[in-house]
Amino acid sequence: MPSRRLRAPAKASGWFGLDVFAGPGLNYSLLRSVEIPGSPLILLDAEPPPATKVLLCEQHDGARQALVNRCEAYGARADIHAGDANAVVHDMLTKVPRGAPAFAFLDPEGSELAWETLDAIAAHKRGQARKVEQLILFPTDMGFVRLAPDHPEMVTRIFGHERWIETFEARRRGEITADDARGAYVRMHAEGLEGLGYRTVLDRQITKEGGQPMYFLIFATDHEAGERIMDHCFDQVRVRVDEELGQQTLFGVKSAPRRKRLGDR
Repeated sequence: MPSRRLRAPAKASGWFGLDVFAGPGLNYSLLRSVEIPGSPLILLDAEPPPATKVLLCEQHDGARQALVNRCEAYGARADIHAGDANAVVHDMLTKVPRGAPAFAFLDPEGSELAWETLDAIAAHKRGQARKVEQLILFPTDMGFVRLAPDHPEMVTRIFGHERWIETFEARRRGEITADDARGAYVRMHAEGLEGLGYRTVLDRQITKEGGQPMYFLIFATDHEAGERIMDHCFDQVRVRVDEELGQQTLFGVKSAPRRKRLGDR
């Protein structure tokens, strides 16, 4: 189906994809009562050229079995791993040649994505012309902020440091607005990705109709056409979103203009 096509993130004879929170392969729109392709099938159907291999990880046994069934037609191109993605990612990366173009999609629902995983993905091709590109769903309002009061260690795991606490406390005291806090969190995360050596880090806020924030997407790349690639990804990639919205594609929801956070400083 044309709506399921996505251009590969780099021009090459072959490329590798990683989806470390793969899910069952399909999502379900409660509003429209239909199944829609999830990120694993999006990556496997991406062309031209098709991915040489897509490395997938799913911890939940039932979801992983469903994923196995739905990926059967793709044969060895779909390489499915079990367990905690933050631990398994190192094994997944061993199957990605250091000289090959590679793209990682990371869409945690809350605090599942540890900073060490982003570091490991960046380090895999450090010293090469281009590191693994990373497209990250960063769930501020729908995820980690709600954990901060009772589970600050989980938020620290996301950022890899405790500097986020200053922003959280300033917001709790009413010294900054909710939007200011969101911007500070995203900027902090983007600066961390720059510290991993990425040349370009961009973000876009995704909101529900009416302006209620949902999350940010953050894109880290070394490609000289990074902004164009990001715009293409943001216009085409379907990811796991709040399925009760009934959205078949990510960009059926409202998205704010692209921002280059690192250039704001």
